[in-house]
Amino acid sequence: MTTHVRQIMSLGLLSMLLLSSCSAPSSQTNAPSSQNPSPSTSSSQTSQAPGTADREEPTPAPSQQPTLRQQAEELADQLSTEQQAASLVMAGVSATGAGSSELKAMKKQGLSNVFLRGRSHLSIKQTAVEVAAITKALKSNVPHDLPVWVATDQEGGFVRVLQGDGFTKLPTASKQGQWPEDKLSSAIKQVGEELTDAGINLNLAPVADVVPAKVGTGNAPIGYFGREYGATSGEVSTAITTVNDALNDAGVQPVVKHFPGLGRVAKNTDVSSGVTDTVIGIDASDLEPFKQAIAQDNSWVMISNARYTKIDAANDAPFSSKLISGLLRNELGYQGVVISDDLCEAKQVAQTPVGQRAIKFVAAGGTVPLCVKSGKAITMVQALGKEAKANPKFAKQVRAAATLVLEAKLRQRS
Repeated sequence: MTTHVRQIMSLGLLSMLLLSSCSAPSSQTNAPSSQNPSPSTSSSQTSQAPGTADREEPTPAPSQQPTLRQQAEELADQLSTEQQAASLVMAGVSATGAGSSELKAMKKQGLSNVFLRGRSHLSIKQTAVEVAAITKALKSNVPHDLPVWVATDQEGGFVRVLQGDGFTKLPTASKQGQWPEDKLSSAIKQVGEELTDAGINLNLAPVADVVPAKVGTGNAPIGYFGREYGATSGEVSTAITTVNDALNDAGVQPVVKHFPGLGRVAKNTDVSSGVTDTVIGIDASDLEPFKQAIAQDNSWVMISNARYTKIDAANDAPFSSKLISGLLRNELGYQGVVISDDLCEAKQVAQTPVGQRAIKFVAAGGTVPLCVKSGKAITMVQALGKEAKANPKFAKQVRAAATLVLEAKLRQRS
């Protein structure tokens, strides 16, 4: 065989080897292990059209980046069952600061979500010092350098936790609702910036409840204090979407409340039991502000503690899968964080043991059980972890809720 022939055969063999190396799907070698490429993706990267053997090799497509949900799922799976349970609960501490022993107990239990309760006359700078101490103490309980959640109630009027120097003296929502949209937006953005300066990243506002004019102050939890933005669903919808945008612009997560509406009951679930709404159903206009907020897609949802006979006559709202999983998630399409109203001091739910309140809330489709007392919040964490270890179905619900929390924290960090 001549030298020339040998050269031709060698070149042919080399070409075959190069073509063979191009056929391996790059998505399987470059993408994260949690990613499973679809058949169409794999096919597009492994096959070649006839007559392309002599063309230049195409540039491999960049590896697909995991979504926030996929990152959250991976983080959740790195946590123990007890850690997943602890990631859900929000514990209340005094708005003037948490004691060292209280923080030590919360850290030991794995808590990383805090609600500033009560009333404080500390300035913004003084509040920031107290919040920084809370965040520092609990930071190790959050994976991947994600934020500790610090929430408060800064609605305006009578519901304004932080009242010290530097914090805007915001009037009631009923007065805010009469302002032009630009004035409302500017005022709420200012409030949000003050909260951010104080180290607070969640505001349990705005109130999305509609209080009909004929009910007015006869509605103990909302109308009596002027917490509603209007007497019609249209008025409330316009205002709360403005508030949501303004808080987000300031770097604060808004929470619309109290789904599916707390504007028609006579009694207050904080101080009364047996509070029942017999009017609001799945087609009620009271749902419209919540629908608008869901479409806006930048706020979370808080669940009312009342019972709604037209939706679920057998269970209070925080324990109703018909209301949370059925109406809110499946019918209205909301898939984000669902937080409870206070489940520890509210008279409405007092007949249910503290730990069971958290279990029933998560089992119904909730995400973050809120407890205004840190000691009882620890009880909730322990109960959630114990139930998850004993019940595989509930363990999946805890993991799903933990994934939502981690996804929300990843979004805040990004």
